[in-house]
Amino acid sequence: MDISYQIPRTALVWILISVVMVVLPQSLRIPAWISIIALGCVIWRVLIFTGKLNYPSRLMRVGVVLFTVAVSISQMRNIGVGLDSAASLLVLGFVFKLIEMRQKRDIYVVIALCFILSMVSFLYSQSVVATLYIAACVVVITGAMISLNRSVLISDNSGTIRLAMKLSMQALPLTIVLFVVFPRIAPLWAVPISSNGSTTGVSDEMAPGDISQLGRSGELAFRVQFENGAQPFHSELYWRGLVLDDFDGVTWRRTNSSSSSSYGRAAALSDFNFNWQDRVNTDGNPIYYNVILEPTQQPWIFGLHLAEDQSNKYFQSRNFELFNNGLITQRTSYDLRSWRSNQTDVTLLDSGRRRTTSLPDDDGNEQSRRFAQQLRSSVNSDRDYVYAVLANFQQSEFYYTLNPSLLGDNRIDDFLFNTREGFCEHYASSFAYLMRAVGIPSRVVVGYQGAEYNPYEDYMMVYQYNAHAWNEVWLEGEGWVRFDPTSAVSPERIELGVEAALADDPAFMEDGLFSAVRRGNIDWINAMRLRLDAIEYEWNRRVVNYNEDVQFEVFEQILGEVTEEKILMLLIGLASVALAVVGFTVIRFDPPSPQTPVNKFYKQVLCKELRKIGLERAPGEGPQAFCARVSRERPELAGPMAEITKLYIQLNYGEKTVEQETIKTELRKMKSLFQQLRTSV
Repeated sequence: MDISYQIPRTALVWILISVVMVVLPQSLRIPAWISIIALGCVIWRVLIFTGKLNYPSRLMRVGVVLFTVAVSISQMRNIGVGLDSAASLLVLGFVFKLIEMRQKRDIYVVIALCFILSMVSFLYSQSVVATLYIAACVVVITGAMISLNRSVLISDNSGTIRLAMKLSMQALPLTIVLFVVFPRIAPLWAVPISSNGSTTGVSDEMAPGDISQLGRSGELAFRVQFENGAQPFHSELYWRGLVLDDFDGVTWRRTNSSSSSSYGRAAALSDFNFNWQDRVNTDGNPIYYNVILEPTQQPWIFGLHLAEDQSNKYFQSRNFELFNNGLITQRTSYDLRSWRSNQTDVTLLDSGRRRTTSLPDDDGNEQSRRFAQQLRSSVNSDRDYVYAVLANFQQSEFYYTLNPSLLGDNRIDDFLFNTREGFCEHYASSFAYLMRAVGIPSRVVVGYQGAEYNPYEDYMMVYQYNAHAWNEVWLEGEGWVRFDPTSAVSPERIELGVEAALADDPAFMEDGLFSAVRRGNIDWINAMRLRLDAIEYEWNRRVVNYNEDVQFEVFEQILGEVTEEKILMLLIGLASVALAVVGFTVIRFDPPSPQTPVNKFYKQVLCKELRKIGLERAPGEGPQAFCARVSRERPELAGPMAEITKLYIQLNYGEKTVEQETIKTELRKMKSLFQQLRTSV
C-alpha cells in the first residue's frame, strides 16, 4: 500500500470523533442514505489505517465525483436550491474527502471542513443546547489538531482535551468583544434556509380534525412578554393568526390563498393596499408586548386582536392579519401593540358582505338551514340570534373532545344533530354556517388561545396544543365581534386552559414529552422545565436577537453620541483588554512538558530521587548539564547517570517514529540503571 503519510493512531481517533460529531446534527435533516454513506466512509477510513482496505482508485474517485454531481442535481430538483440541498452536498464531499486524505495537508482540509459543518448547524438552530453542542464540537476539533501535531510518543488524551479547552476558553473573551462591538452589517448575500422544511402550527385551511391534531403536540409555538407586566386575563388571550372566509362545504380557506409561498410583498398586493386606519375605532390605551415565534415555514405571525407591528417589517392584510415578507424559517422576534377595546369595519362593504355570507348551493345540510331560519324568526335581532345559537350549544348535550366521531356527507347536519362531539374547529365551522344560513356575515379565525405563565422571567409560553378556532360575526353598529362557541360547550377551555378542559382525554399531548408529567403533577420536574425554558428565553432575547438596532442602543448607552471613531476606539480598547487577559494566562505559567512514559520516569522518578540527596535539577537546566553536575558532585553516580541520560535524550529527542516495543525495552533498561544508581546512593 502506498502511504504518503500515516496518521498517528491517537490523532485518527480524534479526527473520526470530530467527523461523527459534526455530521450527527446534519443527519437529522439530510436523507438517511447520505448518513449511511457517511458511516461507511468512517468505517473505510479505519480499515485503511489497519491495512485491510486500500485508498480509492482513480476510477472510483471519478465515479464519486459523478455520483456527487448526480446527487446534487437530484436534491435541487426534489427540494429546490436551498440550505438543505447545500448541506447534503457538503456532507457528501466532506466524508468522501475523509477516505481520500493521504497528505498531512489533506487532513487539515478535513479538519477545516469540520469547523465549517459546525457553523452550518447555526443556520438551523441558535438554541442554548445547539450552541453548547457546537462549542463541544469546536473543542474536539481543536483537540484533533493538537493530537495531529503532537509527538507519536504522546498518547495523553486527557492532556489533549485540557489543552483544547484552554485554547477555546482563551479565544472566548475576544469572541465576546467582537460579537458585542463589531458592527453588525447585513450580508451581501443570503442563503434560502429550510425552504423544504415541514410546516408547523395552524394553516390557512381548516377542515374537521385539522386543529385537533395539534392538540396532541406539546411543542412550543411562541413566547410572549408584556411590557410592564400587563398580562391580560387568560380568557382574553386570543392569538389571532388567519381569517378564513371561504367555505366549500367541507373546508374553510383564506380568500385568494393558493399556497403559503404566495404571501409577501410581491404577491396579492391588492390584499394589502388599503387604508385600514379609516376602518378602526379604538378606545383606551394599547398594550405593548414582544413575541418570539418559533420557525413555522409559514409567512404569517400571531398577535392579539388588532395588532400593530412596531418595527414596520410586517404587512397587514384587509382582515388585520400580519404577514412576513417570506416564510418564517428561523426563530423570529417582533414587537406589537394591541387595543383591548376596538371596533373594526362598522360599515361593511357589499363585497365583504357577499364574501362572508355565501354558502355552497349544493352542500346539503338542509336540516341545519331550517334550524337556523326557525331560530332566527324566534328572536328580534342578530345579536339575540347569536346568543340563541350559543345557548343551544350550551344546553344541548355537546362534548368537547380530541377524538370525535367521523362525520357523514352532510357534515354540519351530522355534527349538530347526531354526533354532537368535536374539537374547536367543529364548533367554529358549524357556528359560522348557522350565521351565514340566515344572512349574517361571519367568518372563522384560526390561531391560539391561552398560554402558560413562566414566573422565572415573567413571560408566557404558547404551545401547539393551544391551537384554536373561533368566530367573528358582523353586527350592525358594532362591526366585527368575536364569539367563541367552544366556550359555551367547555367554558374551562377558555377560562382555565386546554390542559384543564382535556385533562382526562388520553389523546391530549400524547406526542408531548411532558404530557405524563403534567397529568402526574410532578412539581419539581415542571419547575425544572420552566427554569430551562426561562434560560432559553433569555438566550434568545439577549444573544440571538442581538441585531443592528439593539447594538446601536448599546452604543448609545456607552458612548452617548455614536460616531465611527468612537466605535473604533471602543473596539480597539475592549479587544486590547481581552488580549491582555488571554496573554496573562499564556505567559504566567510555564507550559507543561509532554507527559510520555519516558518523561514521567525521568522527571517524577529519577529527578525526585536525586532531589532527596540534594541534587535538585535547576529550572531550565538541560539533561546533559544536569548529568555533568551530578557526576562532578557525586562521582560514584557518574556511570548509571550517564547511561540513563543517553537513553532519555535518544528516546525523548531522537526519531519520532520509534516503535512502542522499542520504547518499552529501552525504558526497562533505564529503570534497571536507576536501581544501580539507587544502590550507589
